[in-house]
Amino acid sequence: MKWLDLLLPRDHRFGPLLCRQADIAARACALLAEPDATPAQMARTEAEGDAARRELADTLARVYATPFDRDDIFELSSALDDVTDAAQDALLTLAVFGGGQYAHAQEMCLSLREGGQSLWIAVSKLPGPAARESARRAKRMENTISNAYRYGMDLALRTRPPEEAMRLRETLAALRGVGRDLGHAADLVVDVTIKEK
Repeated sequence: MKWLDLLLPRDHRFGPLLCRQADIAARACALLAEPDATPAQMARTEAEGDAARRELADTLARVYATPFDRDDIFELSSALDDVTDAAQDALLTLAVFGGGQYAHAQEMCLSLREGGQSLWIAVSKLPGPAARESARRAKRMENTISNAYRYGMDLALRTRPPEEAMRLRETLAALRGVGRDLGHAADLVVDVTIKEK
């Protein structure tokens, strides 16, 4: 134990606060894989995420000693909120443009659900190195989602009428956006584990 830790004990509320945000992000990703999910359900989840983000930011503003770098806590919290916001945007896009029954969109939604769960597990293991493997699984889901986007767009442009292909593009692009935010949050988890080594 460092002498500074004796003088200024670290506040360990941030682990549970980040886990709460990661759980909300995972639930938002899981909603995308539910065929009966509604924008109203996602709006409630997103509002819960915003409240959790505000609570973490308020706590961070009042606390001096944190379990790991305060900038990393703030950035990870922001990234988790971005995942939830992107999932809400994607569900609204699915509602407007359709395409949820398209095979590549379904594959992307299932990968988002798995990636969201992996991200939650990774955040729950912070700041230790055990978080790294779950974060890497979430990052792999980002890559799977990007591949599904490319193959799905290729197929749509070759086999669908132009108007339908453009509608599918909007849907697939929104889902890919969630994957990118998920991957960014996973990268931040890995950064924390490296810095805390």
